[in-house]
Amino acid sequence: MIRKVLILFAWFPLAAITIGFNINLLTEGHDDHSVRPTVFYASPLVNENNNPLKGSGKILGAAVVSGDGRELLLSEFLKDSPLAPYAGVIVAEADLYDMDYRIIPAIAMCESNLGRRIPSRDSFNAWGIAVYSGASGGARFTDWPGAIQWVTRYVHEKYTGKGIIDLKSIGSIWAPPSVDKGHSWANCVETFMKTLE
Repeated sequence: MIRKVLILFAWFPLAAITIGFNINLLTEGHDDHSVRPTVFYASPLVNENNNPLKGSGKILGAAVVSGDGRELLLSEFLKDSPLAPYAGVIVAEADLYDMDYRIIPAIAMCESNLGRRIPSRDSFNAWGIAVYSGASGGARFTDWPGAIQWVTRYVHEKYTGKGIIDLKSIGSIWAPPSVDKGHSWANCVETFMKTLE
């Protein structure tokens, strides 16, 4: 108990000395012993012709572009995959059917690692369309844009256009064996959709 009282009595003088020292440092060098505020002047928001200034659009060397960021986000997600050049096609097709743009690439990621593991290079089938368990083939498309258009329309007509938007409900039709595995297909698609948020 005595030790606590001694610490308390030592604290008060030390605190007073520290405060006094800091006040002395702040006022030192000023004739009137007052702290003067620093005034910052902002650059004008208009140029000499009274037109709004336009910035360079560069922040740390990157251009700032206004608009829809989904394509940029999707391009990063699709990077180094066969689908990489088609981020804009995916977004445009999803918008055409008023559906979440993330579902098409998320399914492709779960079914084929974004087209990296497909039945054959010329099948353009990154979504496992008509690739049934144990089968080595499946649906074939003529090119990536055509495949994206077909799959997006298919998802809309078979699921989202009918109000089926729950991934577990879609998964029970798209990949029925996954239901017995704890809805593994739906969980996979949901995981990759979240990475695109």
